[in-house]
Amino acid sequence: MSSPSPTLISTTIDDLKRHAPFDAMARAHLADIATACELVYAAEGECVLSPADGPARHLYVVQRGEITGGGQGPATDRRVVLTEGECFPVWALISRRPVTLQYAATKDTFLYRVPLDAFEHAMDVSRPFREFATRRLAVLVEQSQRAMQTQYSSRMADVRNLSRSLGSLLRRAPVTVAPATPLRAVLSTMKAERIGSVVVTGEAGEPLGIFTERDVLDRVALAQVSLDTPVEQVMTRAPFALPVHADVFEAAQAMARQRFRHVLVTDAGRLAGVVSERDLFALQRLTVGEVAKAIEQAATPEALALAAATVRQFASALLAQGVASTQLTHFVTILNDAIAERALSLSGFESGESGWCWIALGSEGRMEQTLSTDQDNALIFEPPPGMPLAVAREFWLVRAQRANRILDQCGFPLCKGQIMAGNPKWCMTPGEWRDTFLGWMRGGHGEALLNAAIFFDFRPLAGARPLAEALRMWLAEHAPAHALFLRQMAQNALKVKPPLGLIRDFVVDDRDVPGTLDLKQYGARPFIDAARVYALQAGATATNTADRIRQVAAALRMSEDESGALVDAFSFVQLLRLRSQEPGEGGPALPPNRVDPETLNELDRRILKESMRQARKFQSRLDLDFQS
Repeated sequence: MSSPSPTLISTTIDDLKRHAPFDAMARAHLADIATACELVYAAEGECVLSPADGPARHLYVVQRGEITGGGQGPATDRRVVLTEGECFPVWALISRRPVTLQYAATKDTFLYRVPLDAFEHAMDVSRPFREFATRRLAVLVEQSQRAMQTQYSSRMADVRNLSRSLGSLLRRAPVTVAPATPLRAVLSTMKAERIGSVVVTGEAGEPLGIFTERDVLDRVALAQVSLDTPVEQVMTRAPFALPVHADVFEAAQAMARQRFRHVLVTDAGRLAGVVSERDLFALQRLTVGEVAKAIEQAATPEALALAAATVRQFASALLAQGVASTQLTHFVTILNDAIAERALSLSGFESGESGWCWIALGSEGRMEQTLSTDQDNALIFEPPPGMPLAVAREFWLVRAQRANRILDQCGFPLCKGQIMAGNPKWCMTPGEWRDTFLGWMRGGHGEALLNAAIFFDFRPLAGARPLAEALRMWLAEHAPAHALFLRQMAQNALKVKPPLGLIRDFVVDDRDVPGTLDLKQYGARPFIDAARVYALQAGATATNTADRIRQVAAALRMSEDESGALVDAFSFVQLLRLRSQEPGEGGPALPPNRVDPETLNELDRRILKESMRQARKFQSRLDLDFQS
């Protein structure tokens, strides 16, 4: 085959660079691929690659069109749809084996066909290509997070912080002097108040000028002006001012364009305060310590509700910093735990008491809380010696109900299903909890399976943690023995299928919210449910989904790459859920956890599709392992 022309090589490079991982590769390394590859055509229905072809010898990149990979024999449910920019069969090339699917064109398709030696050369010389080939999903997620970091940094500045009113930034009364005040007295005031500027005001409180540390250097020290000179002679006249109701964005624009560091804030023409460049920068420095401190110091339910409102702002800041969804949901859960602990304290629970333990259930129990969540909690208690059980239960119920109301006030709605510690059904002794769990595992009916899916994810949040830890160890010991119950849990988990379509990439909702995917129900739940079943079977004590996958990976004989791909896929779905719960940038807002796949960029759509494939593979394994 003759070498392609320089023009064709350049065109191929530019075409490949539109997609990952080629967009991250050095041009010289891309040129090696472009020189070695050829553009091939596959008519609709034509087989491109099959298991019968023997060990894979080429990497294919879809240039335009569509390729479908389908399973054969008992694996007919295994199906992938590959569109522009997607590659196959990466793992078959790395392991020098035949493909396990049959790849055919579902429409007229053009593909770049890269020989095995060029593929291996790219693996040797290009780190981005090598990382993509060996940990494809993780690399794509990292790339999406970097893009999201840029997007959210800008949006957080514009929407979260810069839309605030200037008046909300004022923390102290302004320090002012009269126009005739001698410089000596002005400088003494600045030193005593530890400030870098004073405002010169008229008799009605209107701002006439501003005198700053820079003026001291430029107009006093260097000019050798007497300290007896009135400040009005060296002040900056007609300083820029905005009313209290103006937003921070307008002040930031003015500072950036006119290169000054202070904006005067007025109310009906009178000076109300001063906003400095430092005040604007401080908006971007919200820390977990500051948020936690505000929660800890909340003395009333109202103050706690105000502190709780900052958690969403903090989550936005973390998104802007490119924090991964697993870490982000952990941070959110930690802060929500602090809110719950403070609510308990305000409700009469004493942290030093040994007779109770507040347990978190559901997503909070898994440390996977997102920004839109209701309450799922319960209580374990031990009656004090000599106190009747009914009296002890009522004692704790009164406090639990008070805590549930405070949490509702803090933005955690009361659970519609009444799964809360203030419900007598879920305020029990350790023995009652064991009997309840045992009844669910022996029963296996619909309500028992539903309750198990919520309650078996419990973890201690406050109080005497050994009460919950002992219950967790008991469950880990007894659950593996109930094979029928585990099989029923698996069957229940398999009822919710990942929304991958046979014709389109995704099966969207055409009823509740037409054209959208429910990321919680059909994206996250397949991972959560399968991981829970395997954890119960293995007697694992973890409740977090990613931790469960890692704990059971060895027992399931999963490679590190396989378990890592599952964790990465679940993490990306969680990340999209978090993004869906953020305020929109205009246009009709979708309900939380809903996404229109048509609005996703090419990279995120591609990752979501791969994540759904991983969910389907996880379910296929679950089906095989627990088939009746």
